[in-house]
Amino acid sequence: MANRHIIDRKLPERSKLMFYFPVPTQGSDYYVVEMPFFENIKIMESKKARYQKYSLISRSSNLYSYLGADSRVLNLSFNMTMPHIMDDNPGLTLEQFIRYQSDKDNIEAEKKKFKEPYKAAEGIAGMAFQLGTHYTKELAFASAKQVLLNDKIHLNTHESMAMLQKYNIGTPNSSPANTPALAASIGSVKDGALTQLNAGQANQDAAEAKAKGAMEDNENTQLKYRIIDLIIYWTNIIRSSVVNNAANPIYGPPTIRLRHGILYQDIPCICTDYSISYNEEAGYDINTLLPRQLKVTMKLEEIRTGDFGSFDTNNVISQDNLAGWEAVVLGDTQSMDPGSGGLYLSRNPGSGALYL
Repeated sequence: MANRHIIDRKLPERSKLMFYFPVPTQGSDYYVVEMPFFENIKIMESKKARYQKYSLISRSSNLYSYLGADSRVLNLSFNMTMPHIMDDNPGLTLEQFIRYQSDKDNIEAEKKKFKEPYKAAEGIAGMAFQLGTHYTKELAFASAKQVLLNDKIHLNTHESMAMLQKYNIGTPNSSPANTPALAASIGSVKDGALTQLNAGQANQDAAEAKAKGAMEDNENTQLKYRIIDLIIYWTNIIRSSVVNNAANPIYGPPTIRLRHGILYQDIPCICTDYSISYNEEAGYDINTLLPRQLKVTMKLEEIRTGDFGSFDTNNVISQDNLAGWEAVVLGDTQSMDPGSGGLYLSRNPGSGALYL
């Protein structure tokens, strides 16, 4: 969401993880899932050389033979904060972050197979909506009535009406036997809120205000559940980054590309370890029990294969080849990163990538 006092730095567009899942039986095709970062991330980088050490008699210093180096290790930590994502990015949908990379002529069937299971998981059919409404309409129903009927709790008309709508009290879905008594009690102690809700407003202005408020509450609820479904989806993508395809075990975990500004430009990695925790002080979403702030750490190790030829940042395959110090000292980009040539700036991430 734009703030007229702050220039948007477009962090989610410039800082993200891209998960490349191999498509079974389709060779070099991939399902690509993007997970953008909405807050500053922390990266700890390390790399270790391997040497053979020679300790010669009567020599006061060792001699070394270079044997190679271990892959670069990137320890990544970041947060996913639900209220922050809702406020700054209310228009997010799952379709924005899933695509299919292929050079096939007919990819519609594969796109459909990959996309359909997740489209059904959004909106009113999503797990967040189901859990949330189960809580408000069933688990918390009796407790909400008790609160509304408590003379010691003073709620204004707007607060009472909001509770009546949220917990489905005094509507055809609530208990018929209790509704009249509830209406009389709440009508007397809560400024007539239930009467306004069920019998209609006394004037057109009040009716329009009620309809507008109900619409806004419904939109906010749908937004919250949609963002929660996205957060859960990304969480499960992280979990899936260390496992293979159980139905076809020869297809291993996804390759992950890290993009974070100029320092990390499309680094191909595998995930060897992850952990997920949460910030207790940030609280929970009461309807779904999702912690409002998830804390994620991932251990990524760089993997460079390409076509096992020369390193070339201007070629989508050759950019993943192994690069040595010559790429920094003698190369045009003075970098060993695959994306240092800026190839991804002029195309969608991934060769021939098509957004679903």
